[in-house]
Amino acid sequence: MFSENIHKILIIDDDIDYRKALHVRLKSLLPDAQVDEYDFKQHGSPPENFNWYGYDLLILDYDLGGDETGLDWFKRYKKSEHFPATLVLSGMEEKDIGNLVLKAGVHHYLSKRNLNKGLMYDGIQKAFAVKTTLAEKYKSHVKNKYDFDEFISNFLENTEQRLVQKIIDDAKRLNQRPDKKLINAEIELEKNKILKLTDYAPIKETKIGLLEIAADRVRNRAW
Repeated sequence: MFSENIHKILIIDDDIDYRKALHVRLKSLLPDAQVDEYDFKQHGSPPENFNWYGYDLLILDYDLGGDETGLDWFKRYKKSEHFPATLVLSGMEEKDIGNLVLKAGVHHYLSKRNLNKGLMYDGIQKAFAVKTTLAEKYKSHVKNKYDFDEFISNFLENTEQRLVQKIIDDAKRLNQRPDKKLINAEIELEKNKILKLTDYAPIKETKIGLLEIAADRVRNRAW
């Protein structure tokens, strides 16, 4: 279970009240985990030698105030596949931010609007699953000296493109436009294929998490 692998969590958010609320919610979801808060208004940007790798999960606000965003920090500080699973939160419109952060390699995104305990738990699970899947696949290609940022972006992009092409092919075969029913049917076929062909439970879970990220992109696509 993914929660067994989350021992330390770091929260970065400019709103102290929201940060405290997140702290309480995370402790209720993962009671055995240590939850730390980083007050960047007091301490400024983390130093280059900041121990990001001591954390298993990073909850990062997109809007940090001023001229910087959480995405800027993610790009600046993530130097390797050992960077913690990262979940970006934003109070801004999801369509404006979600695709942007996912394409940059962030492991998952959630809107702060109507965010509840269940959605938070699901978001953490997806972020951890995607990070685990991509890190394992990256290790198998280390000999090719792939850039990790590029690898993450390409992997998700290829997954999305493959789903889109299947949906388009089905729509042409049926002589109709891609609709919600057709899109969900193709995503469900992909999910069933993973469940059927993957025996090892942790890998199965991470593959499903990755598929769900790609599926969210596909559903929000302008057909």
